[in-house]
Amino acid sequence: MFKEKVCAIAAGVLLLAAAGRAEFQVNTYTASHQTHAAVAMNEAGEFAVAWRSHPTDGRGGGVYARCFRADGTATGQEFKVNTSEADVDNWTPAVAIAPSGNVVVAWVTANDGDCDIAGRMFNRQGQPLTDEFEVSASPGAQSMPSIGMNAAGDFVIVWTSWTGADYVGSSYVIGRMYRADGTPRGEEFSIGELSNADWPDVVMESSGGFLVTWIRMGDTYNRPYGEYIMYRRFNSDGSPAGNAVQVTGDLNSRWYGPSVAVDRSGEFAITWAIGPMPYDIVAQHFSPDGTPLSEPSAVNTCLKGNQGHPRIATNGEGQYLVVWDSENQDGSDCGVFAQRYGRGGEILGAERLINTYVQGRQWYPRVAMGAGDKCVVVWISENQDGSGYGVFGELGIE
Repeated sequence: MFKEKVCAIAAGVLLLAAAGRAEFQVNTYTASHQTHAAVAMNEAGEFAVAWRSHPTDGRGGGVYARCFRADGTATGQEFKVNTSEADVDNWTPAVAIAPSGNVVVAWVTANDGDCDIAGRMFNRQGQPLTDEFEVSASPGAQSMPSIGMNAAGDFVIVWTSWTGADYVGSSYVIGRMYRADGTPRGEEFSIGELSNADWPDVVMESSGGFLVTWIRMGDTYNRPYGEYIMYRRFNSDGSPAGNAVQVTGDLNSRWYGPSVAVDRSGEFAITWAIGPMPYDIVAQHFSPDGTPLSEPSAVNTCLKGNQGHPRIATNGEGQYLVVWDSENQDGSDCGVFAQRYGRGGEILGAERLINTYVQGRQWYPRVAMGAGDKCVVVWISENQDGSGYGVFGELGIE
C-alpha cells in the first residue's frame, strides 16, 4: 500500500541525536515488574503517570501513579490507586489530569471471575479526592479503559465490554460521562451499534464533545478479515453527532489498535498499526467535519522489523506527536521513536529515537502534550532499574 522506504538514518546517528537528553525514572519502587504505563498532561505542562505493578513485587501488585510538575520534578512519591483487588495481569490503566492538577485514573478490577472498570480521583500531591468508584455496570468482562478530559475538568471514560463465552461472544465499546468532581452525568451508553469492537481511545474537544476511535475486529482466519479502524463524534450531552465512520479498508490482520488526538480547531488525527508482518505505523489527518486532509501514510521510515504500539497527542495548536516502538532499530531489541506533524499531516523534521538507554527492550510508549512545546513520552524499559521492567520518561521532545 505504501511506497517502500529504507532506514534513512543509521542507528548510530540516532543515538547521537538523542545524546544529551535526560531520561527520568517514574517509579521509585523497583522490585519485579512495573509495566503498562499511561500518561496525561495539562496545558500548563503538569503531568501524571499511572502504571501497573505486578503481584510478584512483594507488595501485592496493583495500580500506582505519580504526579509531576512541568519541569519534571515529582510532587511526591508514587501512590497506590486501587483499594479493591486490581486485575494487573493484562490491562493498562488510563489517566487524565485537569488544569487544576486533579488527576483521575481508571483501571480494570477483578470481580468474581470477570472484570469491571473502576475509577478514583486524586490531587496533584497524590492525596485521594474520592473513594474508588464503579464505572461499568454491564455484565461480562470489561477491559481497555481510556479517558478524555476537557479544560473544565469534565471527563469521559470509554472501554471494551465483552459478553458471551470466549471466541463466540461479542465485544462493544461503552462510555460514561463525568463531571469534574467525579460524579457521573448519566448511565453508561454504547459508542456504536457494531459488535466486535475493541481497542478504544477517546479525546474530548474544546466544545465539550468528544471523539472515540476503535477497531472493528473481524475474522482473522478467513479473508477478507473484516477489520476496520472506526471513529464517531459525540456532542457535549453525550448524544451522537453522527454515525460511526469507517476510516480504512480491510486491515489485512492488525495487532495494535488506534489512537486519536484533536486540536482546538477541531482538526484531528488517528494513528494505527497495519500488517501483515512486519507491521508499520500509519497516520491520517481529518478536518473538523471529518473530511480527510491527507491519505493514510507511513509514519516510520525504517521498515526493518515490526513497528508497534502507536500513540498520538497534540498541543491543541496544530502540532502532533506520534510515538511507537521499533524492533532492533536502536541496535538492541526494541526502542521508542517519535515523529512530529503539523496541521493537515505536514511532516515536521525526521523521526527521532527517544530512549537514551538502549539495552534490552524499551517499548509500549505513551505520549501527552501541553500548550506550546510542552510534551512528555513514557515507556517501559527492561532491567534499566535493576529489576524487571521499570517506567521511564522524557520531556520536551523536539
